[in-house]
Amino acid sequence: MSDVIYDFDKGIERRGTDAKKYDPSLCPEDVLPFWIADTDFPSPVEVKQALLERVELGHYGYPYIDMAFENSVARWYKVRHHVELEPRFIDFSPCVIPAMIWFAKEFSSEGDKILLQTPVYPPFHDLVKNNGRQLVYNEMRLVNGRYEIDFADLEQKLKDSKVKILFICNPQNPTGRCFTREELTRMGELCLQNHVMIGVDEIHADIIFDHNEFVPFCSLSKELAEHSVTFINPAKTFNVAGVRTAAWFTHSEEVYRRMMNQQTYSKGMGRNIFGNVALMACYNHGDSYADQCVAYLNETKNQVVAYINENIPGVTAIDPEATFMVWLDCRELGFRTQQELKDFMFQKAKILLNDGTTFGEREGFGFMRFNFAAPRSIVMEGLERLKRAVEQLEK
Repeated sequence: MSDVIYDFDKGIERRGTDAKKYDPSLCPEDVLPFWIADTDFPSPVEVKQALLERVELGHYGYPYIDMAFENSVARWYKVRHHVELEPRFIDFSPCVIPAMIWFAKEFSSEGDKILLQTPVYPPFHDLVKNNGRQLVYNEMRLVNGRYEIDFADLEQKLKDSKVKILFICNPQNPTGRCFTREELTRMGELCLQNHVMIGVDEIHADIIFDHNEFVPFCSLSKELAEHSVTFINPAKTFNVAGVRTAAWFTHSEEVYRRMMNQQTYSKGMGRNIFGNVALMACYNHGDSYADQCVAYLNETKNQVVAYINENIPGVTAIDPEATFMVWLDCRELGFRTQQELKDFMFQKAKILLNDGTTFGEREGFGFMRFNFAAPRSIVMEGLERLKRAVEQLEK
């Protein structure tokens, strides 16, 4: 484990590089970006060193597959999340979404229904629609500043025999919820009762704030572990999204076999040399970096939420329990359309955020998502811009 102390206040300069967050066609020089979910922090030194060592070999042909990749994923979940994974039931995916598509294709048919809990990450909606399945929404409820699952609605919709899959996003993007053991267990048991398979996106599992506890879905029970597939990626924690390497796992030999069949049918075989190296460096040597990064983000989160809720009337920050995004309730600003809200943020406040309606057209109306994974001085500058723009509205 590294003894490097990271200066997250310094961050890393990404404007002028190939960073999508700073794409000049989307984010001109006078706009600060707080949208796409990666960080403005350097990746761990171990990742850079491992990649340089692999480059120095001078050959980049097809790699053979051993268990090093799988063992690193298992090691991370054991050390960080206190759960034992079966390395033989872990495999590669270029990103989380392709593996979720394999899952959707294998465990449902065209015309079947897939249930999402909204608001939720936009590609969830797309992967269902683009693969001939029907979307069903279990809308979360905002109660006293915290999103809660509508279990009565969930139970009713799971009784529909056409519903074959529930996708759970935990920690939840964009609301920042970190679901409790009781919530996850209740969701899982309802699925078992109705013969619904469960896909769980745990990509934000390392970024947990305050005294909240992340509970891996597969740790709930043997039956739920064997009735689900979990999707993970070091991209968020370690700022390695561009290497396009994720993983998925289950505890069922039958589910694993079916996933592998679908992966083969979809030509998803073959691993990325540099992606493998980066993932293994993260999961074998990234403990100290993750601890430092989360501690920094936790303090930033506290300052962001306090600043918004105390200084920007008309905007309410939903205090996230996890992830490095804060969901902003802007409905009291009084804009009649979402486009007016987006234009205000971009043209008046000069900040680029994610449009809330992409997470759910109705559920996200009047909301925006703000990514605070950047040096704190930049984040606070963005909030000061928003404050000044809101003050101009009041004149």
